[in-house]
Amino acid sequence: MLSDPVNPRSLKMTSFFSSLKSYFCLRTSPLGPTSPPSPPSPLHTHFTSARLHSRLEISRSSRPPFTRRLRPPKKQQALSDMTLGTGVPSSTYTVFAAGPQGKSFIEKNLELPTLGRNDVAVAIVCCSVCFTDTMYAAQIEGQVVGHEIVGRVEFKGEDVTNVDIGDNIGFGYIRSTCLQCHYCLSGQENMCPKRTTFSDGIGGFANAAIWDSRFVYKIPESIEPRHAAPLTCAGSSVFGALYGYNVSPTSTVGVIGLGGLGHMAVKFAKAWGCKVVAISSTPEKEQDARAFGAHEFICTKEPITTKTKMDYILNTAACDLPYDTYINLLETNGTLINLGVSPKGTMEIPYIPALFQQIKVVGSLVASRHVVKKMLDFAALHNIKPEIEELEMGAKGCREACRRVVEQQARYRVVLNVPERLAL
Repeated sequence: MLSDPVNPRSLKMTSFFSSLKSYFCLRTSPLGPTSPPSPPSPLHTHFTSARLHSRLEISRSSRPPFTRRLRPPKKQQALSDMTLGTGVPSSTYTVFAAGPQGKSFIEKNLELPTLGRNDVAVAIVCCSVCFTDTMYAAQIEGQVVGHEIVGRVEFKGEDVTNVDIGDNIGFGYIRSTCLQCHYCLSGQENMCPKRTTFSDGIGGFANAAIWDSRFVYKIPESIEPRHAAPLTCAGSSVFGALYGYNVSPTSTVGVIGLGGLGHMAVKFAKAWGCKVVAISSTPEKEQDARAFGAHEFICTKEPITTKTKMDYILNTAACDLPYDTYINLLETNGTLINLGVSPKGTMEIPYIPALFQQIKVVGSLVASRHVVKKMLDFAALHNIKPEIEELEMGAKGCREACRRVVEQQARYRVVLNVPERLAL
């Protein structure tokens, strides 16, 4: 811990500081000023002290309050650069940074950044692993990945109204947007050209986080944190595709790939009321696919003989595909919705079938905020939960989780739980 940067000049200042501390402890107590206060968590103690020191400094310099908010960096910063602002008491949290090519992870201690008026300080409970995490880890040494995060609110800024201290929240892919452009004002902030994502700062392979409260979501009580984590990206991505492209309950929906996103797509489409066709290159997954709700299973390693035509196909596979095969499986006016990230970067679409059958080929990014909230309510109502494997969050656990995802061994989402030694 660093020494206290505030140096009171008199006993009066010491008395003033104590009075302020007592006042804010009472004001931020969830039980109210007349109830006995519960023991503060490390994050709560840190940010209560940080706010008091900030106010003392502001009174000295006559600066307008809360002008020193640390915003997420647009460019990747070195871990050593993620430090506290001047005048704020130091407190550290633990992260697991990617090593060379993402094949190892290194435990590091960083200083907590400054809490802004709209921010929440979160004690992370767990973080699940998406294929996108493995891509960033492999490309940027030192990156702290993880964007399917669930944690507990320990402290909040003055302008936070959507969550309370003690709430379980989910967050991760979108870090912030401008909240002023056409997309933001029309409920499409996921399309904001100025959006920042988890990769623009410290992600969820950590035991704490500071996040814009306007981009966090309360988790329904019926959903456990370990099951909620994959919903924040995988769940919201597939739900957003169904919701955004107005899929009808009478539609036939195909799902390419039965991995982290794919198995969630099958479950959501089944609960939506659709006829679901699971499409996979792994014949051993047929039993699982039918257990998830698929009415039909197609193995692409065998000749495709199905006569079923699909109104929509959700492509969740992270690879290049023979698109002519899947275009021919679509009904006239059908839609191929791409969610997976292909390393090739281009698509070869057969022109004549697309023209004469009026086929649409589209993409779908992670859902906007109001759709994420709808997804969580829908998942709670229909008891939709991901199939998970659990590992301890640590250098070894992060490495093993990413390896299983890259080698397609995960069944079907790996969740990293913060161990007791790091729990806040």
